[in-house]
Amino acid sequence: TSGFDPYNYHLTIFNRWGEIIFESFNAAVGCNGTYGGNVVKDGTYIWKIEFRELETDRRILRHGHVNVLR
Repeated sequence: TSGFDPYNYHLTIFNRWGEIIFESFNAAVGCNGTYGGNVVKDGTYIWKIEFRELETDRRILRHGHVNVLR
């Protein structure tokens, strides 16, 4: 959590239909595995993080997936 601008951070998690199930503009706040007050179903979810590096002022975009299994 160092080397990036905390005021220029955006985390988004999507379900398989592209619906946003979690969104945060605060790097200290993470997803707790719920959506709409219910625990998310088993499956694959896509995450995307956008932030700006402090040293170079370059915007970075990272993405990937996470599997939820209970």
